[in-house]
Amino acid sequence: MEQQKRQNQKPGQAAPGPAGQRPRHTAAQQRAKAARLRRQRQRRLVAGGAVLLAVVLVIVLLVACNRSPKGPATIDPGTTAGAWQKNDAGYYFNDAGEPILAATKKGIDVSKYQGEVDWEKAQAAGIDFAILRCGFGSEWNGEGDYAQDDEQWRRNADECTRLGIPFGTYLYSYATTEEQARSEAEHVARLLGLVSPPHEGLEDYTANPYHLDYPVYYDLEDKAITGLYPEEMAHLAEVFFDRLRELGYQGEEGIYASINWTRARLTDPAFDRWRDHFWIARFNSELGYTGPYSLWQSTYTEPGAKYGVQSDTVDVDFVMEELMFTGVKDTGEASFTNDTYKNELWLPRVKSEAALTTNEPAESDGGQKVYWSSDNEAVATVSKKGVVKAKGEGECTVTATLADGRRSAEVTVRVGRITVPVYFTGNLCGRTDNGEVSFADLAALKASNPDAVLLDVGGSLQGTVRTSLTGGMDMTSAFAAAGYDLQAFDAADLAFGTERLISDAATASGASIAANLLTESGDPLLARSTCWSRNRISNGRNVVVEEAGKTIGFFSLASTGNTAHAGKLTAADMAITASEQVAALQAKGADAVICLAGPDTNVSEILDTLTELGVTAVLTTGETAAGSGICVAAADGWNSIGKLELTFETDGGVTAAAGTVTPAELKSARGSYTAEQQKVYDSTFTALQKLADGDAEVWEQTLFTFAENETTSKTISFGNYIASFYEACADGDRDSWPAGTQDLPLTALAGGVSELEFGEITRGALCDALPAGQRLVLVKTTSAAIGTLIDSGTVSRTYEESLLAYQVTDGAALLVTDTATLAALNDPGAEILRDYGDVFWDVRMNLNDATGNFASPFTLPEAPQRGAGRK
Repeated sequence: MEQQKRQNQKPGQAAPGPAGQRPRHTAAQQRAKAARLRRQRQRRLVAGGAVLLAVVLVIVLLVACNRSPKGPATIDPGTTAGAWQKNDAGYYFNDAGEPILAATKKGIDVSKYQGEVDWEKAQAAGIDFAILRCGFGSEWNGEGDYAQDDEQWRRNADECTRLGIPFGTYLYSYATTEEQARSEAEHVARLLGLVSPPHEGLEDYTANPYHLDYPVYYDLEDKAITGLYPEEMAHLAEVFFDRLRELGYQGEEGIYASINWTRARLTDPAFDRWRDHFWIARFNSELGYTGPYSLWQSTYTEPGAKYGVQSDTVDVDFVMEELMFTGVKDTGEASFTNDTYKNELWLPRVKSEAALTTNEPAESDGGQKVYWSSDNEAVATVSKKGVVKAKGEGECTVTATLADGRRSAEVTVRVGRITVPVYFTGNLCGRTDNGEVSFADLAALKASNPDAVLLDVGGSLQGTVRTSLTGGMDMTSAFAAAGYDLQAFDAADLAFGTERLISDAATASGASIAANLLTESGDPLLARSTCWSRNRISNGRNVVVEEAGKTIGFFSLASTGNTAHAGKLTAADMAITASEQVAALQAKGADAVICLAGPDTNVSEILDTLTELGVTAVLTTGETAAGSGICVAAADGWNSIGKLELTFETDGGVTAAAGTVTPAELKSARGSYTAEQQKVYDSTFTALQKLADGDAEVWEQTLFTFAENETTSKTISFGNYIASFYEACADGDRDSWPAGTQDLPLTALAGGVSELEFGEITRGALCDALPAGQRLVLVKTTSAAIGTLIDSGTVSRTYEESLLAYQVTDGAALLVTDTATLAALNDPGAEILRDYGDVFWDVRMNLNDATGNFASPFTLPEAPQRGAGRK
């Protein structure tokens, strides 16, 4: 048994002893036990250390969490030190007393017009930098007088260098050709001391070349270059800077322009080369620009004496370090728009997501931490890395803020379908109101939805007394006051001729388009026109408007031309124009394509073609065509404002619905305006009143004195006189009449002409005496129709013809008259052959010639000395 027990004993295990006794251990067993105990103690120490370390880490993390901010720092900018000044806390303030959080440095820009600047005083006034004009235009060619270096350049640059004031420079450009752009670069290179003078008499700066801390800015603002397309301007800027670099310039490059030019004309992708160094002028409390830039010219009215300049005022500029969105990644079906007005991200459906990116460097590269937030997480959330994820349909704002709290940027996030309302007018005939509502109501209507588009489809500039007074200028100015995004011009707007319409378009607030309307040389009417108030180039054919992250394309169709392009276009002609414009808009990425058909346009025959081309809707002033298969919306002067609702679906499709807004609805809406709508209404109303006051002054201006003849009973009537003037206009143009019409009998009829009172004749009195706003036209009709119109007793003929009964003959005859009288002609087959312009304008210029520019009195001719009425 004892033997058996020993056999079952495990190796290295001591044999059990008698009960109650500890077994004896060998030396080897004791050593093994000691080692085992040491290992156990070590494991316990390691485990205990790990627990202790974990506790310490938890404590450290808790302390760190309590110490590190959960969000961006809270900014306390303190109180303002005055307009455009920096307070003790280091923050600049605008003229509204608000902090300019992105402004980090303040400077002035000067030229010879500021005289000899006391730069020590400027520096003491808090100037951190300066931008100095070095000159303007091309380098001197060695001929004639030279005066294109800035007279104060050398002194200003030397003084800034002496005092250690960092500076940059700008050249005012006139270049419209590559040769001129290269010459302007050579001009700057010499003034910087990079090259020697090409001719004697020019200053040499090569002995001490200037070091620039700020860019060379190419100043693009002169009227001479407004006729250039954006891509042409970009190309000339490339030529300028490429040549400057060839001549040794190694510094930064920048572009200076107004905010309007920046938004509307510096749009070509080639400008991306300088976009980070845009120097933007906007004289306002805030810049309101969401694109990349670096310098803001904020005011031109700071007192010059404060900054040591000799002029009354001086420009102030700020270096701006904005936080800006640069785009999105991992977008899938999402779309992101930054149009320099706002940032918008569209997510088509729930669970769609996109990662927003900013211009802030990564923390590992020295940048700040960016904090992200959403003001409505039921619509979209945003992660710590800027990934926006759609949660439900609607709209919210996602904000990115830097850790220091000083800079932030916002993006509007939309989830699901988007509806963009398009409000439009047409055939207003020059009326800015109807006595009850005005453009101010339309401005408020647009302001009711930040995505709304407001446009005019044509036929609005001519037709009333007011536009006869000013040639349409008040209408385009009124469009500007109301914030119109687009104006389409039709043949009905050509009362003053093509050149005058181009001039009128220059005051429009948005783009101007027209199709099939040609200049005297046969070119598209608005191909080179510019809109001066916002400096937007008019492409003359089509335009895109960006709203709600969507690209909406518009093109116009006009069915008739002008004096250079007479006659109606066929349906086939319009179909060709439409196909060209739709293709151009599709190439621009238009999500929807809208056709504009003015009062002179009949698109009923090509609606099927427009549908096949993919046109989304037609906006017109004519009758809507039922069952055409395409959405047709109509406006009718001030009787009804057209409305088109464009809905962009989550699957990428777009639907359109037509409607109208009545004047009564516009008027009743005033009681429920939002604060923004009321603000827009009030400002527009004030602007319109100012225009009306200006028209009233013009209305009361005396044009000429109407002298009474000694034998007043023997003079012809004013109506007779106007009819004879009509006849002279047509006779003088006889060589341009269409073939086969030169031998037809001609009759001149003046309708709606009243007698003038003797004495001083104001512009308003002349308008009252004429069918104001109507156009003088040559018409092919029938002799019978002319006879019927004469028998109505509502028209005047030339004096001699008025003494005789009208002899009706068989066949065709020609009539020259105003369009109001033409409307009473009972001949549906009448054809307008020639257009001689606005009646008021034509008569006014005739009287101008007859009185030597209104220097002498005007009298009606005496009756001929034969026949009835002779002495």
